[in-house]
Amino acid sequence: MRAFPVTLPSGAQYWTVLDQELAVVPVADGFLRHLRFGRDAGESTTKSYAHSIALFLRWCARTGRDWPAGAEALGLFMTWLAHAGPAASGVEDPLPGVGLVLTGPGAPPARGERADQRDPWPRCAGWWCTR
Repeated sequence: MRAFPVTLPSGAQYWTVLDQELAVVPVADGFLRHLRFGRDAGESTTKSYAHSIALFLRWCARTGRDWPAGAEALGLFMTWLAHAGPAASGVEDPLPGVGLVLTGPGAPPARGERADQRDPWPRCAGWWCTR
């Protein structure tokens, strides 16, 4: 599955989802067309949605689910998104060699930062605060 731009004869543009044989996925295309032309969403919105839908449909295919069954197991998809990593999506990294920057407690410092530089919340004790 992959997101793909579409230009209509009128010049209007939106994004859709193609399967492995490069055929339009009808349920995704219908939703994205409705979003773009029925709900007046921007082209960039359909692009973002098309990429997300393609990722979801790839996960459904890899786990042996059709999309309605995948929607029922959306929590499993969310867990997969959070923990599988970028290589599991089946999409090549557009910037090879550039690492994934993680933030939050327990994440290693990014690009040579010290851990105390990443802490946005001051440590407060009484009426004074220090970093």
